Amino acid sequence: MNQPVFFEIGKHKIELLYRLLKKNKINLKKALILGDDQTFKLGGNRIANDLRQHKVNVIKARISRSDEPAVAKIMALIKKTEPDLILGFGGGKVLDVAKLAAGKTGRRFISIPTTLSNDGIASPVSVIKNSRNIPVSHITRPPYGVIVDLDIAKKAPARYIRAGVGDLVSNLSAVFDTRLKKGGEKVCKNILILAETGPKTLLKLKTRNINIKSDRFLACLTDGLIKSGLAMCLSGSSRPASGSEHKISHALDYMHPKRKTLHGEQVGIAALFTMALQGNKHLNAVKNLYNKIGFPNKVKILGISDSKFVEVVLNAKRIRPDRYTILEHVRPDAGKIKKIIKALNLV
Repeated sequence: MNQPVFFEIGKHKIELLYRLLKKNKINLKKALILGDDQTFKLGGNRIANDLRQHKVNVIKARISRSDEPAVAKIMALIKKTEPDLILGFGGGKVLDVAKLAAGKTGRRFISIPTTLSNDGIASPVSVIKNSRNIPVSHITRPPYGVIVDLDIAKKAPARYIRAGVGDLVSNLSAVFDTRLKKGGEKVCKNILILAETGPKTLLKLKTRNINIKSDRFLACLTDGLIKSGLAMCLSGSSRPASGSEHKISHALDYMHPKRKTLHGEQVGIAALFTMALQGNKHLNAVKNLYNKIGFPNKVKILGISDSKFVEVVLNAKRIRPDRYTILEHVRPDAGKIKKIIKALNLV
């Protein structure tokens, strides 16, 4: 399996979970539900009760961190209890641990995001912190199915929805980098079109004032994040959705790990810089979208100074040197980096 088998997107989905599973030909006697304290209150307990009413043996486990010990703990639980199905109900932390643990143990995994903060909801990528507390990407099996309840998604803080926009929009930078056609990674042109369809659609939303918690906006964001995940599934790597902007984000994590910026905020801000460096035709549209939704587009949001940001960009090309991007193509020096961030009003 290199891509999810089914998608269910809409309102009132978690109340109908058992019926959705049956509809998609999933028969189960034992299920493991993974979440955290907040997401179990938000809807995880309802899911458990619904399954139990249909005679399913339900095991619940809480995930508090997305790190290597958490993955090992869930893997041990899976091997001990041998569930037919694993359901991850939560944000990126829960889904990343659940996805990797399920992949390593060969179990079917259903992704049920409570936030739309990144494209991991449907991708084969899990981001897990190592012993140095640095996020590391792992390629694993994608979810067997993805269920998005828009009623749940709109309850998330607006910050997380904006982060999802940043992660999706960053595909425009990543696809540009991939089309430079240098380096060892080659991606089919149709996969690149798929990866950029979501952000392009988001940029074309015809409205003066965007309500990011409206069903229309959330459905558009969900569709884009899923398409981004599918592009990674089909290419077998993160390349369609990860370029120079993600290198900058990873360098930021390595050089300044003790911060609490969301991944989508990091790549969303970095994408403004890389798109300017690329001369990307979508830059102005992205800036307009950010202004409309109140996306945090200042370097200080990253928890560092503008001079530290310059250092991060200069070091970013050391991240995955095999992945050719605009950073290797242009090789900007400190002066050019400072000029761009000033012109973009990022300081």
